[in-house]
Amino acid sequence: MHIMFMTQCYAPEDVSFAVLITELATDLVKRGHQVTVVTCAPNYPFGRVYSGYRNRLYQVECLDGVRVVRTWSYISPHKTFWRRIFSYGSYSATTLYGSLLAGKPEVIVSFSPPLPLGLSAWPLSRLWHVPWVLTLMDLYPEAAVAAGVLRNQAAIAFFSSMERFLYQQATHISLISEGFRQNLFGKGVPSQKISVIPVWADPDIVQPLPKKNAFRDQHGLNGQFVVMYAGTLGYTSALKEVLEAAEILWDEPDVRFVIVGEGVKKAALEELTRNKGLGNILFLPFQPRQVFAEMLAAADVSLVTLNQSSSLTSLPSKIFNIMASARPVLAVTPSESEIAQLIKKAECGVIVPPEHPELLAEMILELKQQDKRLTKMGQNGRAQLETKFSRARCVEMCEQMLLSLCRK
Repeated sequence: MHIMFMTQCYAPEDVSFAVLITELATDLVKRGHQVTVVTCAPNYPFGRVYSGYRNRLYQVECLDGVRVVRTWSYISPHKTFWRRIFSYGSYSATTLYGSLLAGKPEVIVSFSPPLPLGLSAWPLSRLWHVPWVLTLMDLYPEAAVAAGVLRNQAAIAFFSSMERFLYQQATHISLISEGFRQNLFGKGVPSQKISVIPVWADPDIVQPLPKKNAFRDQHGLNGQFVVMYAGTLGYTSALKEVLEAAEILWDEPDVRFVIVGEGVKKAALEELTRNKGLGNILFLPFQPRQVFAEMLAAADVSLVTLNQSSSLTSLPSKIFNIMASARPVLAVTPSESEIAQLIKKAECGVIVPPEHPELLAEMILELKQQDKRLTKMGQNGRAQLETKFSRARCVEMCEQMLLSLCRK
């Protein structure tokens, strides 16, 4: 089977959902399939083209058996609304000619966001008479509205109509959660058109490791109760209240907050930390993949945060790596969110409502005194990850979905 992926992020050092797409592509190649990825020059998260690459009209490389076709797109370190829209739009447009030059596959898989990418996948599926799978990693435009990125009512109406059109035209729609499925049911998408394939983590790569390790040594964390956030510092991350909780816990000398990642909110969070003189917060850049498991292991508890408005339209993938590392999850999220439901079922963490930093601070102090409870929650998360959210299981589900579409 020849599969064409269309995605804006694909590179060896990518983060977040891009890692999942890379793992999916390479695993499908190992299973005997031919995979072509049509993407742009790697630039996430800083909006600067990676060293060794150029933002060309068309270029081809091979990464771990995957044929990677890169086309030009507008790339900028400034993440203003219109620059972001132009970046999404330019890549979505050039993907059309990049895919044509790459040649006809047996099935097309486009990943959203960006939502407009579906407007390139749709005509290609009609031209080539091949099935097209629209894979939703977030629900757009709702996620952008909830995050406060999209406010213009005309733009919201435009992207909402685009969303409905793409749902109608796609051969099949792949979702990452049951909550997303319910959302699409409410928009009239028939159940037979939908598959739910969970986000995953690789339990062979992210393994439970000793808490006392080189990462703690390097960053002076020995003897500290480490509350860690590792991920994108974006509009939905709700980290301001984490900083407020850190301010409340300022007189607890052995509690340390470690925030690892990059994103549009990082500069503002760092400035707020400096202004408040919070020496109990450590900011670090994204860490290399080779130290990722060790970094997660250095935490006593790991944060997953979502603001109130984003809780039903996003599912942070970081929770699955936390579960793989056998560390408990401290979730700042509404009780009705997908993350909260997952934590309750797996008994792998605790939940604190957003916008209540005093409750978050109280929970951290409570957990600090409960070593056995922390260990048990971590073990529960690891067991659930191995059973339901492992890389091998989820890739198998995706492969079977694509094979069934190609047989029709």
